[in-house]
Amino acid sequence: MKYLITFILLITMFGCSKQNQSGKNDIYFGGDIINPKSKYVLFLKDDKVLDTINLDKNNRFIAKFKHLKEGLYTFKHGVEFQYVYLQPSDSVLVRLNTWNFDESLVFSGKGSTKNEFLINLFLQNEKDDKAMSRYFNLGQNQFQNKINLLAKKRQENFKIFLSLEKDKISDNFKRLINTAIYYPLYSLKEIYPYYNKIANNKKEFPIIKPSFYNYRNKVNLNEKSLVSFYPYQNYIISYLYNLSYQNNDINNNNLTNTLLNEIVKHIKLKKFKNTLLKRVVLNDFLKSESTCNINNNTLKIFLKHCTNPDYRKQIINLVHDSKYVKNNELLHNFNVKTYTDKTKNIRDLIKGKNTVIYFWSNEFMSSDYLVSRIKYLENTYPKILFIGIHLNHEKIDLTTDPKLKLLNINHQLKLTADSYANQFLVSNYPRTIIINKNGIVVNGFTYLGSRYLNTQLDKLALN
Repeated sequence: MKYLITFILLITMFGCSKQNQSGKNDIYFGGDIINPKSKYVLFLKDDKVLDTINLDKNNRFIAKFKHLKEGLYTFKHGVEFQYVYLQPSDSVLVRLNTWNFDESLVFSGKGSTKNEFLINLFLQNEKDDKAMSRYFNLGQNQFQNKINLLAKKRQENFKIFLSLEKDKISDNFKRLINTAIYYPLYSLKEIYPYYNKIANNKKEFPIIKPSFYNYRNKVNLNEKSLVSFYPYQNYIISYLYNLSYQNNDINNNNLTNTLLNEIVKHIKLKKFKNTLLKRVVLNDFLKSESTCNINNNTLKIFLKHCTNPDYRKQIINLVHDSKYVKNNELLHNFNVKTYTDKTKNIRDLIKGKNTVIYFWSNEFMSSDYLVSRIKYLENTYPKILFIGIHLNHEKIDLTTDPKLKLLNINHQLKLTADSYANQFLVSNYPRTIIINKNGIVVNGFTYLGSRYLNTQLDKLALN
């Protein structure tokens, strides 16, 4: 009841009234953020920010849109985001806890039922995808039967929803839900050959009958209205990877280069193509077993076909940063500041200690993830020193964030304006540097989430 009253008060602030026919198509979007990560919520359409909505002193927000078209929008808070589907005259309110963003999300107000159905479908799809991982060892007919069961269950749930809502649901929303229902299943079928090969410990991909991919006949790889919708985007990537694995297996080429060429061949929407090209190159950079780097041929293909100047600059800067700190050489000294503003130099702080220096940013990781990851690493490797340096220290306060307060403040540093480290952080991308007790760089560019990090730290801990 308290929450409902809050919503009514927020709407009243903007003079929303059923009697006000001149504003009958206005859309209201607002909500309540528990444990906020910033002082605002971003409202976006197709990755373009339409509005920055400030939180009030009670961590609530509200916005009124006069000429918003029906469709799928995104709201973002901190590093987390979620979708909201809006139609003229909707008044949708969200309530969420940032500590459990998706699972805590609740919608209310006019237009909330369709959004509740959409978020519940997303959450169920995630569970189904995880459950399906145990069936990749099956033959394709058996695997198809599992897919059919999931499709039937989702169809039945949607039919029940439509019967309850009747005329309230538009054709556009129905098409969106059909995408959310079927495209994750298509993705499972696209990745099936790769994981079937692994599950059965085979050297070759299984031979797939053409009918297994019949759904491809009705898939448009360049559907402009869906490119920012995760189920659609994820399917396109899965499809392109499947093609690349098959072609790469035949031609024995570099997989990333094959994938980039498949993107250029099949994706005609310029913005979408640029996004995929950047995403693939960045993923290739991060998946390196040792030090992150970008293959020269990969870079050439990317620069030849990517037309987005910002993306090109980001990748070029990343290549620059990756080459700046060299393995097996003494770490170049640089100045830092403690959170009590005492200037130190990094060599004095790490002298005689096996050390991990991680440069981090709220733009790329949540404080929840950072704290849990660092706590795990510190407990696992108690003899290794972990030092954190925030890339945008002016925008963060470790002493007020309840999560970040769990970090050892003595091991959290800031860069000075003239610090040499700024020269290898041009991309502003998080990086982790591993240094042995002699001050020699063991790995000049890795990252906290790398699956190879523990192996490297195991070796470091032995020295």
